[in-house]
Amino acid sequence: MHCKYVIYEEKVEKIKLKQNNNDKKKYLLGGGIVTDGVSIFFENGAVLIEDGKIARIGKTEKMMDPGLKFVDVGGRIVLQGLLNAHHHLYSSMAVGVTPLGQTDKFKQILENLWWPWDKALDEDAVYFSALLGAIDSLKHGVTTIFDHHASMNFVRGSLSVIADAINIAGMKALLCFETSDRMGERAVEEQIAENIEFYESNRDSDRIAGAFGLHANLTLSQNTLKKVEKLKPHGMPIHVHCGEDISDLTYCVSQGYEGPIQRLHSFGLVTQKSILAHCIHLGDADYELLRKIRPIVVSNPESNANNLVGSMDRSRIDSYILGTDGMTGDMIATSRAHYILGKKSGIEFGEFRRAFFDDRYRAQRAFFPKTGSLKPGSAADIAVLDYIPVAPIDIDNLMGHIVFGAKNGRAYLTIIDGEILCRQGQITFADESEIVYRAKNAAKRQIGRFYG
Repeated sequence: MHCKYVIYEEKVEKIKLKQNNNDKKKYLLGGGIVTDGVSIFFENGAVLIEDGKIARIGKTEKMMDPGLKFVDVGGRIVLQGLLNAHHHLYSSMAVGVTPLGQTDKFKQILENLWWPWDKALDEDAVYFSALLGAIDSLKHGVTTIFDHHASMNFVRGSLSVIADAINIAGMKALLCFETSDRMGERAVEEQIAENIEFYESNRDSDRIAGAFGLHANLTLSQNTLKKVEKLKPHGMPIHVHCGEDISDLTYCVSQGYEGPIQRLHSFGLVTQKSILAHCIHLGDADYELLRKIRPIVVSNPESNANNLVGSMDRSRIDSYILGTDGMTGDMIATSRAHYILGKKSGIEFGEFRRAFFDDRYRAQRAFFPKTGSLKPGSAADIAVLDYIPVAPIDIDNLMGHIVFGAKNGRAYLTIIDGEILCRQGQITFADESEIVYRAKNAAKRQIGRFYG
């Protein structure tokens, strides 16, 4: 696989991208609990994979063929590949970084950590952050990412750099750039152009797609939203932080609106394919629009708890899915946090299962129609969790096994389009130690710019 950003030309030889030894043509993945969490459940099931697609599913003993390569999962749970519906890959190298000032309030977190951090990102840092984030995601069974990117001093071409890293990792991703007024009017024009050009150039891809990234209402002027309304291609969805903190709602009210969703909707920006992250601080008109339009609402429980912004009122939101907001690539751990944090407000496994399976599949298929299913003809995007149930398991208690059994979401195998890209915690497509070595150098330079 050739890529302009394979750690740049002089670094290609040192990375030594490996030829994958998987027989992608045809093999049987079996000996495990195969389920989509909705209607398909085989306690000793198998998936026949052929030419990158699911050819058939059923009981292992009925599908065994002496002439067919067999990959035994040893009783583990086999799921359709997981989705992280709101990620920030650019945060991958920020672990352990000390903020530049206080972070007691939400706006301080932005001003003293994330805004200076994204302003310090250069091409190298963007690439390695995306690659490390993709690898972490693969190790946890995630096959698709909806990423929300910001690198305010490296705008044009930044999404293509991320796409190159995603392609190296073999994943699927919906990418966007965070449009915001905080860098001035000329910067907004660059950000709008980056979103639109990337979207247009990837319309025909079945692995990479574009959305229109918006930071949050509180950093978007009326003039900027008018520009977005005028320039955004018809059908191009938005991906936006929406009502994450009370300041977002307060700002919208000060501008004469009832809430953040209503403000965005007044500019014609909210559709069924809109990705609205957080949705914690909303007005009554916002909840009515959610019921009417049914956009993709993404709750980010760990981030919400970490930032002390509150939690989504699930009683007023009919449908939602889960993301990590850059905290981790582990969707099982995030789901576990969502369930435990939600117990106080009466979350039940039925609701949880809809978010984890049914509504997630709908969101995936909105952008990648061949995913989100274990049915024949679908892309063979599969997560085999590194967990072997010993207690009885069925479709009704499946979420209990995922939350309290799988726990931290380590994947035994992660498969995308039939290709095994992660096997027992090790990526199969590159020398990870060399990637980490190069990433450390990029991180050191990034941190120098952050504190400089």
